Amino acid sequence: MATKVSLTRRNLLKTGAGVATAFAAPAIFTKGAFGAEVLKVQDMGGAFEKGFRIAFYEGFEKENNVKISVTTNGPDPIPQYKMVVDTKTNLFDVCMMTPEHVFRMKALGGDYMQKLKIKVADPENYVAGSINENFAGVAVFALALGYRTDTFGDKGPKNFQDFWNVEAFKGRRGLWRSPVLTMELALLADGVPMDQLYPLDVDRAFKSLDKIRKSVDVWWTTGAQSTQLIQSGELDLMSIWSTRAQTAIDDGAPVSLAWGQGFYNIDGWTIPVGTPNTELANKFVEYCMNAERQAKYTDVLACGPTNVTSYKYIKAERAKLLPTAPENVKGLRPLNADYWGKNQTALTERFEKWMLS
Repeated sequence: MATKVSLTRRNLLKTGAGVATAFAAPAIFTKGAFGAEVLKVQDMGGAFEKGFRIAFYEGFEKENNVKISVTTNGPDPIPQYKMVVDTKTNLFDVCMMTPEHVFRMKALGGDYMQKLKIKVADPENYVAGSINENFAGVAVFALALGYRTDTFGDKGPKNFQDFWNVEAFKGRRGLWRSPVLTMELALLADGVPMDQLYPLDVDRAFKSLDKIRKSVDVWWTTGAQSTQLIQSGELDLMSIWSTRAQTAIDDGAPVSLAWGQGFYNIDGWTIPVGTPNTELANKFVEYCMNAERQAKYTDVLACGPTNVTSYKYIKAERAKLLPTAPENVKGLRPLNADYWGKNQTALTERFEKWMLS
């Protein structure tokens, strides 16, 4: 039976302190000791690179007299990460992952991610799941329901039961072409409570998807595509990453997000085994955990800081748009990384067969 989860602020933070202390021994850094002039960082590109440059990269470069070289992750970073370590190819010293990616890397066997050697001063202030021995989360993003306000006005959909109600909420629809979270949304639409989703009732999820299938006009595959679809008005309502919807909103599109049902995930840093810049990489990761620094990216990147103390430094009007804002996070639950780490390959095969049937 699934464990009941209540995402109060206390529960949202409750695993941060216990996990962080497992590796909170301070790393020792000596000024001028780093031989490398370049730290290679791989993030998600786009607004992530722009926001992180403001929040992290520029300041770290100045304080440490180094240059940060940035490359962009592919949709699935696992194959490249494995190749980098297996072939001892130093493509990056620090790489952005999610907890689900970390789980999948560990499931491969072998030694791919270093144990972090950082000190976190206030682990009790971090979103649950943000920190473990191999992973330090810096940004929370969410999959939620986006819709056009010029289509629905102030009577827009509130949740995915509304999305599945094609008679009451008419309009062109879009869903992510992935079983991850799309199956959860299908179960929510079919009446499964949030705290009883896992393990997923896969057959019930596909039956629910059968009900909406003919009304889905676009199965989107990338974040950039989802922004374009809602921004242009090609779709009226869709599942969408909150960061991508906010990009359209910031550009003036009549778009809003409904936070009544959704899921959050965490982007964070890992260090691959074999990098020659281990000490500098750890220093960079620790630098990014600071609340005031995390707050700086939110004007450009609509993610929620993992360190919730950051909200002291974020303007109120901007804060209310972010996933970890108190009014928004009430309707969100964390993606079950363990479940998808074990089941993603098999369910992706079944999902694609369903798509093509």
